Amino acid sequence: MDHNQLLEKYHSSAITFVEEGKKISAEKLINSKDGEWSGAFVIHHIADAEIQFGVRYANALCEENPTIVPFDEEKFPTGLQYSKRSVTVSLESLAASHEMNYEILKNATDADWSRISTHPQRGEVTLLQIVTLAANHIDGHIAQLKSAAI
Repeated sequence: MDHNQLLEKYHSSAITFVEEGKKISAEKLINSKDGEWSGAFVIHHIADAEIQFGVRYANALCEENPTIVPFDEEKFPTGLQYSKRSVTVSLESLAASHEMNYEILKNATDADWSRISTHPQRGEVTLLQIVTLAANHIDGHIAQLKSAAI
């Protein structure tokens, strides 16, 4: 997949995620099934991940071989108080952060997509690989969000 196709997947996945999140009633957002995260937790997680990925994009575009700081998604619900956060704020944050990241990535040159960052566990990764991971991450959580709404 070239970077233009990837950008469209990245963008459409985020838009779909936000739209699906807005459809879920407040009562269903807090329900958790079989030990899975509630819809609210999934929304907070994707909003937080978009910010984390945005830092990775910025560093990849501005620094020479930056080190990626991983985040432990299992620690975020407690450490970032998911149970006390507003789903509306997280959806708005996701939409705004994503639009900014999307604009930045649309302006990346062909050469920028090959820029290298180093992940402590994965080793060297290109900007293309980072954005692929982000797009697949959002896409993967859409089904989980829809399931939470049932």
